[in-house]
Amino acid sequence: MLTLVLTILLLYAAYVLAPDLIRGPIALLGGLMMIVVAFSSIELTLYLLILSTLLSPELTFGGATEAQLASGMVNTTESRGITLRLDDILLTLVCVTWMFRMAIFKELGVIRETPINQPIAWYWLAALFATIIGMFAGRVGGYGFFFIIKYLEYFVLFYMIINHLHDEDTIKRYLLIMLITCVLASLAGIAQIPSGARVSAPFEGELGEPNTFGGYLVLMFSVVLGMFLHAGKGRRWYLLLFSMGIILVPLAFTESRSSYLSFSVVILVFIFLSQNKRLLIASCLVGMVLLPFVLPQNVIDRVMFTFNQTKQQGQLSVGGLKIDTSTTERLKSWESVLTKYFPEHPLVGVGVTGGPFLDAQYPRVLLETGMFGLFLFLWFLRRVWVLLRQCYDEIKDPMLKGASLGAICGFAGLLVHAVGANTFIIIRIMEPFMILIGLLMAALFLERERVAKENKQNSLQSDVSEQVLIR
Repeated sequence: MLTLVLTILLLYAAYVLAPDLIRGPIALLGGLMMIVVAFSSIELTLYLLILSTLLSPELTFGGATEAQLASGMVNTTESRGITLRLDDILLTLVCVTWMFRMAIFKELGVIRETPINQPIAWYWLAALFATIIGMFAGRVGGYGFFFIIKYLEYFVLFYMIINHLHDEDTIKRYLLIMLITCVLASLAGIAQIPSGARVSAPFEGELGEPNTFGGYLVLMFSVVLGMFLHAGKGRRWYLLLFSMGIILVPLAFTESRSSYLSFSVVILVFIFLSQNKRLLIASCLVGMVLLPFVLPQNVIDRVMFTFNQTKQQGQLSVGGLKIDTSTTERLKSWESVLTKYFPEHPLVGVGVTGGPFLDAQYPRVLLETGMFGLFLFLWFLRRVWVLLRQCYDEIKDPMLKGASLGAICGFAGLLVHAVGANTFIIIRIMEPFMILIGLLMAALFLERERVAKENKQNSLQSDVSEQVLIR
């Protein structure tokens, strides 16, 4: 693993330093190396994929210019163009080589049944059908299919993990790589703080997506907190505590109000579900006392900005209070979907990227896939909750049980985060999330196999004992 990482770093450095004439062959060499690695070891490729979820550069193709956006000529999701990242390439390689391995070696068997198999399939088909209809109607361009493929990649990633992992040690190693990736991304976020701009994930360009980074950090903080609550006093306990402190700093400086709200929900769900209620409640009380003294002023200003922005044209009032223009636009987008687009396309929607850009998950699903797609999407979310509860109830290993608790609470936070963001579409959130639930589902399979084996052995021993007594 170390040799592979060092080789990739050397190739990357050579690519950056080399003249344009040499960069093509270096990129080709790197691609060929990735294909060889992906075919020879899916495990190594998945390590790289996890690292690249937050630490890979991205390139954007197409999209609207600033002049087009200002003039209103382009108002759909297509205005943001197509974003290509290293993990997109890795995930495609992994998927292709995984299917080749299945065909050649027949080693991975039939895809395992999980609580989310059916909603995944039906929701994806509903999105595909709506997009095809939208293309024929002239509402959806070629961009729509790139988004459909991206949705499929998320689900294929989940299936690959649950069919590839067959021991707890490997699952824990993947989980460790996820935590290392989060800490590295958090340190990169902390390095952005002196600039005075809102913190976002590494390699996101000049504008960045602080709201996206905030959602990711909320999810990973939940996982770390869950593991912390189930870890005994020792080196791991202190490392997890230190990691939570590192994650909280960039989370605060994202200045993402959706992330702050989802973080609050995460803590409430932890208090409700965890067996360490006293520790959590005491920590919350201490935090509430210290918060006014340690919270940066820009974070306080960002929260208060919701209600004390200087009067602007078009602001809405909620309960007699004027809300800021950003929140106003989100509320108006909900209104637009419910009053304009949904009545015109109630069943299957306008297709993926067939309508105006919405930075809110639920109205976007209703807009693009209609009432039918929204029902299937909510069915998928419900089944994810059921899956995570099964993991938490049945898994016995403390580290994985803690991760299961963190995943449940983090998922609850993401449900709230999705009110003001496209949480379950964004690659920097959905890839880690699908990897996480894939790891926990694989651990649940192993736990069930272990229990079934123990029950079988106990049954055989009982039969032997009965025969001895009869004799």
